[in-house]
Amino acid sequence: MTTAMDAGGLSEAAVRRRPSALAWWLRVVGAFYVLQFVANALLQAPIRTVGPVGVLEQASTGNGTARFLVDTWITLGLEIGAIGVALLVASWKPEQARALVWTTLGIEVARGIINDVYMLARGYDPTVFVTWIIIHSVVIVTGLILLRSARPEPISLERP
Repeated sequence: MTTAMDAGGLSEAAVRRRPSALAWWLRVVGAFYVLQFVANALLQAPIRTVGPVGVLEQASTGNGTARFLVDTWITLGLEIGAIGVALLVASWKPEQARALVWTTLGIEVARGIINDVYMLARGYDPTVFVTWIIIHSVVIVTGLILLRSARPEPISLERP
């Protein structure tokens, strides 16, 4: 039995099983979002890094404003985690995940770059927020490049 081979010596079946660049983008960005969930919701790293000094201690003693701040960061972490899991799941069928990629890019622009510029304008530490602007920009640019180069899913007129 012979099988068709590509230029690299792989069978057609092996080529079909090889994850696309868009699948890898979904996995890398998804894992990064899950890592952000851990940092935000579990480790509370952003509060420790850019939050007011002593706010975690104030929250633990019942200060309402401090508790609201901590709870808001945890809620944001949960949202980021949900997006990360969705990206990881979608990586198994990247050709069907274009809308999720566009949504993630929109989040990166709004909750990412626009929010970071806002925080800079409010006087927060430029090191943290410029670093994040660079990270958001890399996610956006690579996502756009891969969306442009990815094969669109064929449209079927048949009912499932």
